[in-house]
Amino acid sequence: MIRGRGVAQNIEGGRALVDRAAKQGLGIARRLQAADYDLDAVTPDADAWKYAPMF
Repeated sequence: MIRGRGVAQNIEGGRALVDRAAKQGLGIARRLQAADYDLDAVTPDADAWKYAPMF
């Protein structure tokens, strides 16, 4: 939801899901919170191959 890939982008809703997961003890969610929700901090280049220019 935070990136908005395949679904409508909803940053607040995405952050709420991350917060919920972190509260339940999910480590990656806690790392994302610590990085101020910077997705590249936990999944660098996750979508780069798909959304990169084709030239």
